[in-house]
Amino acid sequence: MFQGFNSDLLSFYADIRFHNEKAFMDAHRKEYYQKVRDPFYAFIAEMAPVMLSIDPDMEVRPAKCLSRINRDTRYSRDKSPYRDHHWVAFRRAAAGKDGMPFYWFEIRLDAVNWGLGVWGENRPMMDGLRRRMVANPDEMIGLLRLLQKRDFSVGGTQWKKLRPPEDLPAVLILEGSSEDLASTIIRNTQSQDQEILVLDSMQAVSPQQVEAGTSYLGLMEENLTVLQAALA
Repeated sequence: MFQGFNSDLLSFYADIRFHNEKAFMDAHRKEYYQKVRDPFYAFIAEMAPVMLSIDPDMEVRPAKCLSRINRDTRYSRDKSPYRDHHWVAFRRAAAGKDGMPFYWFEIRLDAVNWGLGVWGENRPMMDGLRRRMVANPDEMIGLLRLLQKRDFSVGGTQWKKLRPPEDLPAVLILEGSSEDLASTIIRNTQSQDQEILVLDSMQAVSPQQVEAGTSYLGLMEENLTVLQAALA
């Protein structure tokens, strides 16, 4: 039964922050279980019925919901082996971490945080959200006002999709590159009739081009002609 978190949890976090080494954890592992892991497990069990009422497929097994104390240091300059905080994440069972909405709760030495969010990118979900916002902007404005009223904040990665200018005369690409991106830009304009013009990257001139009389100055002049056509 969950009986709350007490200062023992924070004391252990402080200890591991100043003694972040395997020897300390090995000597105090049972203390970690008692003061940190077990209270979190009890909290998750207490929250399980609520989470399952939101989504019957929600993962509520404590070991799957609680963050690990061990850090993944493979790609980090900080080689400290252990975290000095924990978080709980409720997401659908068997769902990957990236791109999946989840409820989360976190305790740190200096803060307690909770909310709803997405870790990583989920383009189909974001595109669907954009369409819903455009179709019903008052709904999103009302939700944002409700969050603000209840002292929640909205943050994270900003997703922007810039619209091409309506009077875009042409789309420029470098020689040898794919036209896929240029075609996508054209499809998102109003007229959808822009020409794809090719610029020479001038990275190299082959012997065959030199024999044919090609020069860097000549390539620059050709690029200038392309730019003038694009801006006409």
